[in-house]
Amino acid sequence: MKEVIKIIAICFLLGLFSNSAFGIIPNRKYVNSPEKMGLIYKELNVTTSDNLKIKTWFMPAQTTLSEEELDAAWNNPVKKEYKLIDGEKRPTVIIANGDAGNMSYQQLVYAQYFTNHGYNVVTFDWRGFGESDEWEMNIDYLVYTEFLTDYDAVIKEVMKQPEVDTSRIAVFGWSTGAYLSMAASSKYSIIKCFVAIGLMTSFEEVVPVLEKVPKNINRNLILPDDYPKELQPIYLAPHYNKSTFLIAGEHDDRTPVWMSEKIFDKLSGKKELWIVENASHTIIDGERSLWNLLNEKIVRFLDINLK
Repeated sequence: MKEVIKIIAICFLLGLFSNSAFGIIPNRKYVNSPEKMGLIYKELNVTTSDNLKIKTWFMPAQTTLSEEELDAAWNNPVKKEYKLIDGEKRPTVIIANGDAGNMSYQQLVYAQYFTNHGYNVVTFDWRGFGESDEWEMNIDYLVYTEFLTDYDAVIKEVMKQPEVDTSRIAVFGWSTGAYLSMAASSKYSIIKCFVAIGLMTSFEEVVPVLEKVPKNINRNLILPDDYPKELQPIYLAPHYNKSTFLIAGEHDDRTPVWMSEKIFDKLSGKKELWIVENASHTIIDGERSLWNLLNEKIVRFLDINLK
């Protein structure tokens, strides 16, 4: 019974905020923690170039816990001693949030799976999200260019960590976090892989689509004036040679399949595209079996391209 309750809670966490894609909806309160997932972790000292603190969790590769141990952690969360499996430098996945919630949602479920398969995992919160420093925002903005500054600071700090093999780093994001991951990673040749769920092509093409979503009718969606056009996926793709895995929901009404297909055709490096049948922008929609398949496919891609 405890395991059933935990699965229901996890599925709730997975879908709750990802469905609010496109439009800033920060949540300052953490609804989950590495402790509740039984994860060993440490906090990184990340400061942006404009002197803001970015809350960041670093979870090293770690052994898989038994169901009894997972239940115990879920019901009585306690921070574990920080220790490593061995002295090896490991491949590392940096996970970026979307435009809502914070890193205590689906990021931790991904982290649990990835760390159990030999990867270090890093999660972080944009300025104004979670426990990162306060930063005033208008929720009608699609994104703030300053989020790229946050991402850059995280990447630089991750590269300093002794547990990280800097020749084997991947970035992973969904929705807003997907195109920010592509943009941020384009500056670093050491980042080898990119995984994206629900990737837009450009602001020009995505805004008319978003305006048709019922919740956005009569809403004033604002684009940042200073976001570099060349870093929008459709313009970046021809020059982006990292191994790339694009995942798109068949019935996505925010970043339709044709957007991923259009970007995929322009990518010059190794690439894969998975169109998930009957899926929406959130892909999983709380379905446990699809969640497992999603994790398996991402790890298989990482294993091929990072290990």
